[in-house]
Amino acid sequence: MNTKYVLVFAALAPALLASAANEFVCRLPLVSPRDAQRLAYASASANAELVAPSTRRRTVAAPANGSATTPPIVNFIDSEIFSTMSAASVVPTKLSSDEEFLRRVTLDLTGQIPDSATVQTFIADTATDKRTKKIDALLASDAFNDRWTMWLGDLVQNVQASTSSREYYQGRNAYYTFLRDSIRTAKPYDQTVREILAGKGDSFTKGESNYWVRQIQRNGPIQDTYDNLSAHSGERFLGMPLLCISCHNGFGHLESVNQYLKSKSRSNFWANAAFFARTRAVASAGDPTNPNVRKFDVEDTAVGNYNLNTDSGNKTPRSAAPGQPTTVSPAFILTGETPRAGEPWRDAYGRMLTADPQFARATVNYLWKEMFGVGIVEPANAFDLNRLDPATLPPGQTLQPTHPALLSRLATEFVSVKFDLRAILRTMAMSSTYQLSSQYTPGAWNEAWTPYFARHYPHRLTAEEMLDAIARSTNVPVSFTVQGLGTVTAAMKLPDTIEGPRQPAGMFLDEFGRGDRDDVARTNDTSITQALSLMNNTVVTTRVRRSTANSTVAKVLASTSDPASVADQLYLATLSRHPSATEKQQAIDYLKSGTLATKTEDLQFVLLNSLEFLFD
Repeated sequence: MNTKYVLVFAALAPALLASAANEFVCRLPLVSPRDAQRLAYASASANAELVAPSTRRRTVAAPANGSATTPPIVNFIDSEIFSTMSAASVVPTKLSSDEEFLRRVTLDLTGQIPDSATVQTFIADTATDKRTKKIDALLASDAFNDRWTMWLGDLVQNVQASTSSREYYQGRNAYYTFLRDSIRTAKPYDQTVREILAGKGDSFTKGESNYWVRQIQRNGPIQDTYDNLSAHSGERFLGMPLLCISCHNGFGHLESVNQYLKSKSRSNFWANAAFFARTRAVASAGDPTNPNVRKFDVEDTAVGNYNLNTDSGNKTPRSAAPGQPTTVSPAFILTGETPRAGEPWRDAYGRMLTADPQFARATVNYLWKEMFGVGIVEPANAFDLNRLDPATLPPGQTLQPTHPALLSRLATEFVSVKFDLRAILRTMAMSSTYQLSSQYTPGAWNEAWTPYFARHYPHRLTAEEMLDAIARSTNVPVSFTVQGLGTVTAAMKLPDTIEGPRQPAGMFLDEFGRGDRDDVARTNDTSITQALSLMNNTVVTTRVRRSTANSTVAKVLASTSDPASVADQLYLATLSRHPSATEKQQAIDYLKSGTLATKTEDLQFVLLNSLEFLFD
């Protein structure tokens, strides 16, 4: 076997074994939220030790309190995190190096890795506020808009075709434009959500109307669509698994899953779904050249009800209790609030949902997970409102958030900055907690410390981040031809996750878990398929060749024949850092062991296949 392939397998083997275990777990019967939480912590801990092993691998007792210097308190995040650690005699690791911080924050805020020039400039900068300036610059960048449009598109599942509905590329593009404009113009997030929930108009021109179109259930009664909208909005905007009570009452069904929802009945769910009962979506021809393409005109109506006594479609029969009405009026599931006189029902729902404290809690938890690798509440879409507050915790129950006070303060802060995504992300990125090193240096790492956030938890780059990182590090761009949008020059700019399925780049994205925003969820797990793709897919193999025009390897070899310089330039371009003294000497020795051009190609190939490249 070629030496470079041996190096690849040696680097990836631990992560692949962990992935195999994860895949086995996923095939087990339904995992409870508490077990899912433990699995999330175990995965975060295992990845951290694989990518950035602690100082000593043998588990020992926590270092004595005060044996290491606590990083500076920058904001309330640090106050909450470090005080909790101190009370548990857990010592935080040191702050990340400039190189580690720069790569991480650039990926988290923009979905891209920094280029070599940016790394060198940042390292050379001696200003004490350079990290603050970098965070602000990234928040103001156009790449920020792309990365968080991708996040929001995932959240609302904007996709041109799913198993139950069709937006078509025209509707998908209109929805994408609406989402991106909302991010670009810094529209308050609560306003964006209200506009989505109440979206109306031509689905090919009014992007927000596609929230309704996306949830249309074609093979059942209209109540199935109302139920889809209720369950989806509850999960995506409140972080709550309302789908669990769409077919059965909570009592006798959810005791071991969700203490709050066990008290809710199916009639409560119907009342929440009834907010969508005064809306109609009328289909019409959307493309004169293709009679199969249908667009929708989504509009509110003055009349309409959620009717019971249905026995078809995708739900168990909807039956009224004896002597009870066969129609259900809208009432918000968390408060029982009803629409105001004359208020359109979907407008009322958006107003109630975004005003409820759970909306802010769920959103900051979703954002925290994007930035820190695991949520304060895990799973992030399975909030149990009865387990959030230690003061009201039912007997025999455990708290769900790792840091309940921090979750509350983050939600309060989000409201106070008027639901500004950039502002709350800035608060997170500025904290010392976020800027901790991935390596745990006070001593041997103990998996039991994972909920304390005593180190940063590296998470595998998303599929789009991986492809764009390969393109940037090799200096060979990627491009997609997207119907209705033309040429797209970065994977993070794609409007959905099913573009280019038969192209090498599209296959690469599929193999790295982009999902389809329908029945295949996005995943950041590693796999054997990914290892094989990194070694064989032309997305990688052609980009490391000297013969490829303007490739990093070609430019480096054109600029120098000095092995030390070659090594330094490849590390900067690929891993966003200079090599250590040991790494540099190993690289020099390797580059001198044969034809420089061939060895240079092999060196970047191996760096692209390293765990460090795969994780932030």
